[in-house]
Amino acid sequence: MYTERNSSYNSAPLCTFNAPLFLRYVGTSVVVLGLLGNFLSILVFSRKTLRSRSCSIYFLALSVSDVHVLLGYTIETLLSYGFNSQLLSYPLMCKLIIFLIYASTDVSNYLLTLAAIDRCILVSNYSVRFRFCRKSTAKLAVLIVVLVFSLINSHILIGFHVDETGSCVTMNTTYSSFYTNYYDSYIDIVKTVLLPFLIIFICNIFIIFKYTRRIHFSMAKISSKRKSRRRREKDRQLTWFLLSTSILFVILSLPSEINDFIRPYLSSNFQIVYFCQIRACATMLILIHQINHASHFYVYTLTGPIFRKEFQRLICLSPKQPRKKDFLVHLQQPSLTLNVSPQYDLDTHQINNSRIPHSSNSSAYVSFQASI
Repeated sequence: MYTERNSSYNSAPLCTFNAPLFLRYVGTSVVVLGLLGNFLSILVFSRKTLRSRSCSIYFLALSVSDVHVLLGYTIETLLSYGFNSQLLSYPLMCKLIIFLIYASTDVSNYLLTLAAIDRCILVSNYSVRFRFCRKSTAKLAVLIVVLVFSLINSHILIGFHVDETGSCVTMNTTYSSFYTNYYDSYIDIVKTVLLPFLIIFICNIFIIFKYTRRIHFSMAKISSKRKSRRRREKDRQLTWFLLSTSILFVILSLPSEINDFIRPYLSSNFQIVYFCQIRACATMLILIHQINHASHFYVYTLTGPIFRKEFQRLICLSPKQPRKKDFLVHLQQPSLTLNVSPQYDLDTHQINNSRIPHSSNSSAYVSFQASI
């Protein structure tokens, strides 16, 4: 894919569709909005309220990986073909950027897969969820995914080089044949799209099935523990994040991979005759693929009230909610003699009721209930 696209752009005839101009404006907008959104997602998922969940660790790592995907796209496609800035003519940049594109794309897709597995295990009734759905396990899984796909794509660091014309191409005939006919077609589409899609699809079907069975029971059973309700609400919204990003992953990523799979089998004569149409199609599909990595923040904002709330606190610097530690310190004050009661939802009109005895202990109890 990469070698043919290089030569095609360099020897481009005049076409009705101006791909460089399209990339210059639309591609730049996608990259700028995507980088901004991913950096904001990193800040929001790093907040204490969200980072306590294992799935949030995967979404945090996904945002970091998406930043790397967009940076690789910016250098390899946007700057090269939109602004005619050939940074890939440097040998080190040639190897690193192509490696970054493949490795970070794989990492992003499998982090989303891990998030799907995490949610699937969480909604199940198996005891394994207490071992797998933890922050420490999530951090270890992220590290393993990064290492594994860095090793799988490490051959790119050896197989690519800058030729005499300054183009970043495959090094020799043997590797070029392997890369074009096998790795960038069969291996890449299975590894990058089909396998993650299959796992995510199965997990999402299981999650939806579980939630539809529990919805009536959940509405009928209202827990009195506020902390437990907040925890379940976070889990529910993280699950919606997963479902929405999974749908985007399939819709926006699969067309580009299918195009990469088909293009090597097109005859040379066909590619010459329909060059402008093929280039326009490839440009659009690559940009659509990048929208998948650029849109996650906006999907989270639209689908998650908790994410929006944390984002508002982040940008407005709103005061923090009273912590449990402050509550315990308040209990330990020597001036208060309290008979701790589990009934913390005392109505305001009951506090102001004149029939309450005006003893020191009662005043302290009422004062404490009002502060809550």
